Amino acid sequence: MTPIIMPQIGQDVETGVITRWTKAVGDAVKKGEVLATVEGDKAAFDIESPADGVLLQIAVDAGKEGRVLDAVGFVG
Repeated sequence: MTPIIMPQIGQDVETGVITRWTKAVGDAVKKGEVLATVEGDKAAFDIESPADGVLLQIAVDAGKEGRVLDAVGFVG
């Protein structure tokens, strides 16, 4: 399993909100494909798949807050 990491979205920002997932658990994904969008205080960022495989788990649901550099899901 490869973790999908919440990106660093600002120097002093510690959390971000996943606004949407573009894939569901069980969907095939390719490395670099956009899996989710995260929003910080001032901007939105895409989270890309770190590897080819299948989206195995979503650890932070859409609308929920996650910590920067923590896993928000897993690809395997």
